[in-house]
Amino acid sequence: MAGIATMVLGLIMLNIFPTSADLPEGFRTPIIAFEFAKVEADLGYMAGDNPEAVANRQKMDAGMQWDMFFPIAYAALLGLLLLDLAFRGHTIAWPGIAVSVLIFPFDIYENLTMLEITRALDASAATETLLDKLQLATWLKWGAIAITMAVLSAALFADKQKAFAILAGVTAMSIAVCWLSGANPLAAEIMSGFSSIFFLAFSIKAGLMAWHELKPVSVNGDPE
Repeated sequence: MAGIATMVLGLIMLNIFPTSADLPEGFRTPIIAFEFAKVEADLGYMAGDNPEAVANRQKMDAGMQWDMFFPIAYAALLGLLLLDLAFRGHTIAWPGIAVSVLIFPFDIYENLTMLEITRALDASAATETLLDKLQLATWLKWGAIAITMAVLSAALFADKQKAFAILAGVTAMSIAVCWLSGANPLAAEIMSGFSSIFFLAFSIKAGLMAWHELKPVSVNGDPE
């Protein structure tokens, strides 16, 4: 259910958030450009009263309403994948479960900060202080995600699920590279791409795991 919710909500937001805009150099995705905005000039595509800027703000606000539910889904997916590994004896998974619980409040904090910024832009108010707050909120969220993915990678390696372990590890490293680069636009977009692949792959994995556990069993104990 967490995997299905992650995919469904992801698709909904993909169709609500703006898909193109006159973004700062290097960015290709408006929502990623927003998350990693550092100065007021980085918000030029949402600032002002021109129809395109107003539409971009409205789409951001609409997408953010759905994004209030999204972290429930993907954080639960990460936590439950780790819980499964922990119950199978991989104790290294437990710290990741603890960190996964923090993803939801951190993501909501980021969303609320972004909504504050769009309201400030609606009122043509200054956003410098809010952008400082956004940088903290964004990295609290992505930091918790990276730690959770890194622990998941280690637990999957211990469970000999090498392909999924590598995907989780590479995605966690892409977040670390983005942070070390100072949120370089290219690094942020690459990180976003790996994260999308990660959640798609692990949502499918969770579905297959559920199907395997729930499929009918014959009288002699063999799956039908």
